[in-house]
Formats: sequence, C-alpha cells, structure tokens
Amino acid sequence: MKWYVVWVGNNPGIYETWDDCKQQVENFTGARYKAFKSREEAIMALRGDNDSEMGILRSIANAQRSMVNYEAFPEIIVDSIAVDAACSGNPGVMEYRGVSVRTGEQIFHKGPFPHATNNIGEFLAIVHALALLKQQGNTHTPIYSDSRTGMAWVRDRVCKSKLQPCAKNAELMKIVRRAEAWLQSNTFSNRIIKWNTEEWGEIPADFGRK
Repeated sequence: MKWYVVWVGNNPGIYETWDDCKQQVENFTGARYKAFKSREEAIMALRGDNDSEMGILRSIANAQRSMVNYEAFPEIIVDSIAVDAACSGNPGVMEYRGVSVRTGEQIFHKGPFPHATNNIGEFLAIVHALALLKQQGNTHTPIYSDSRTGMAWVRDRVCKSKLQPCAKNAELMKIVRRAEAWLQSNTFSNRIIKWNTEEWGEIPADFGRK
C-alpha cells in the first residue's frame, strides 16, 4: 500500500489511494505530489515539504524531549496529565496526545486525522484525558492544556469549530459528537489548568513542530 502526499493541489494533504490523489492534482497547474511507502514517511514529508528534510524530521521525531525544570517552577503540579495537538495545515492532518507531566511518558495518542483543525485536536485531547481519568476512578489528577479555545469548548461542553463536515473528516466528526455527548452526560472534578507557556516553556505534550 502506498500513501500519497499532495503539497500543492486542490486540497493538500495525505491520501491513501492514487484515485484520491489524482483528484487533487489532475489539471492543477503547478501541482506537487509524491508517493511514499508508509504513512509515517508521508506525514513527515508533508510537514517537511521536501525530501532533503526527511532525515532531520526523523531525528526530531525520535529525539527525547527535554523536560521542564520543575524545580524552578514549584507551582507546576507534576502529578498531572498534559495534552496537546498538532495540525499540518488549516484544515490539515491533525493528531493529539496526552503525557505524564512527571515522567514525560505518553499516555495516549490519536491520529492522524485528515481535514481537521488544531482547535478540534485540543478539544478532543482534553475530553480524552477526562474520560480516561473518569474510567480509572481518578477524581483529583489535573489536566494541563495550552489552548484557551479547547478549554472554553470543554467548559461549554460543545465543540464550536466552524469546520464543515465532509467525506474526509467523517470519522473525526463522529469522534467529536461522541466527545460532546460524553461531556453532556458526565460530571468531573478534575481541574483543567492553563499551561503557562510564556513562563514555563512548551507544554510537555508538545509535538515539537513549531
């Protein structure tokens, strides 16, 4: 199976079949696209935009992220979950994850989702963490997010994205509806705290692709 990256076309992104890719590039002046042997290579290629950066991107993806200096910021609650999302394009390919603030260990990771937005990812990441903690009977572990938008949507218990549903994001939209339903039918006492990026640096769940 091949994966196709479209950098310049009707709808840039990653496609699983040549027919889908062809629809984006056929008769499109200056179209740029290429096939890859794996989804991981396709994702990195889309982010890097050219073959010469592939090795660098692989190194970044595999590198150990530096931990926050918690001794310098005792106000940070280390027994917590940090969540974050990353999206290549708007809309584009999105993924989100949650990590342990104390250890940096990845707790969950979802995606990539095509034709999505970063705000949707931030929203889903918070809800995912809340649902996980609820399932574990954990009512005290807080969740850190660096997204005011995602936190506001969770507070209002609805995803307020203006992204239009389409065939590409049909599965993602089902997940969004399930997340909204969970929020509207569950209560939780876990605090959702804004990560102070300006003072503390990037949130531990950051994908490192800025």
